[in-house]
Amino acid sequence: MKRTVSFIVLLSVFIARVFFAYADLGDKRTVRIAVLKNVDDCVISIRGSYKIYDIVTGDLLVSSIKLEKSRVVVQDYGIHVGRRFYSTKKLRIKMQKDITIHSSKNKKRYRGEMVILANDEGKLILINDLDLELYVKGVLYHEVSHKWPLEAIKAQAVATRTYALYQTIVNKAQQFDVTSDIYSQVYGGRSAERFRTNIAAERTKKQILDYEGEVLPAYFHANCGGYTEDVSELWKHDLPPLKGVACTFCAKGPHNQWKTNFQLKAIQEKLNEKGHNVGLIKGIEILAKNRSGRIKTLKIETREGKSITISGKDFRNAVGPNDLKSNKYDLVMKGYYVDIVGRGWGHGVGMCQWGAYQMANEKYNYREILEHYYPGAKIVKY
Repeated sequence: MKRTVSFIVLLSVFIARVFFAYADLGDKRTVRIAVLKNVDDCVISIRGSYKIYDIVTGDLLVSSIKLEKSRVVVQDYGIHVGRRFYSTKKLRIKMQKDITIHSSKNKKRYRGEMVILANDEGKLILINDLDLELYVKGVLYHEVSHKWPLEAIKAQAVATRTYALYQTIVNKAQQFDVTSDIYSQVYGGRSAERFRTNIAAERTKKQILDYEGEVLPAYFHANCGGYTEDVSELWKHDLPPLKGVACTFCAKGPHNQWKTNFQLKAIQEKLNEKGHNVGLIKGIEILAKNRSGRIKTLKIETREGKSITISGKDFRNAVGPNDLKSNKYDLVMKGYYVDIVGRGWGHGVGMCQWGAYQMANEKYNYREILEHYYPGAKIVKY
């Protein structure tokens, strides 16, 4: 009888260990970042041991201890990596340490795994596949300063992690989840890790923003100019935590107020590049603004007497989001030029980074910062 009881206890312990082992694996989240897209070639090197697999067949193609700087190029229905040729268009590199991508300007090191894909046009796509927590560490330094108050960096860590996790859900059928530039989140890999940003990532580990049981698309931007934007003005969401809030904290931040001017001919050329078919511009008029004070629609009159109506979002995208810093502005026509006086930098949805900075300076903690910019959302662990 005692042996039976002992066996049952041991069996229970074994089952529990197996269950929790699988639970731990289930908790792990990865993210796929396109670090290079549609390039003719690139140069890589690998520190430490590595293995290269054919993704299509799953076969191990090579196992070695180090890779010196090697050119990667598509050729003859396969991929050359240095002197080696692989007759496949899909490679996965697993590294013990990290891989470096070299360019004429700099070099960046990446943890995790690197996927190399060759498309039908003979171009390369490099996708860094790694743990979500490591991804967060590779983003923070590029999104906020590592010298900022720690509570602001922690708020950014939660927003960064949430945004990335959301993208892994909506893009699971795509080749990658996010890019490494401003169109997703700026990601610099291991090269971008810093001591204080890593602390912020560790102290908020696995924490994300949740709304009614769903991962929130936790957008953020540099400076809201006094009021954050309603997400429904830009994207197909209608979420209470992203309806927009008043913000007095970013008033002293960079780009809260700015002024620029454009030659009308330059605007015409940029609009035409985007397919709007505009003739010589005579004037630009604001037709409507939304609740946050951002441009809803504009009217553009041509010298031929024609006019078109364009949304503020499309106008900014055409002119250039770095040249026209936000969609919150007034304009004054001056002959062949237009003066634009604006506020804020970025799309304006979600967390205002310079507002978060000031809130942290005023002793708000990261939870209070997130509650302010995403009202109604909850901080949970994934």
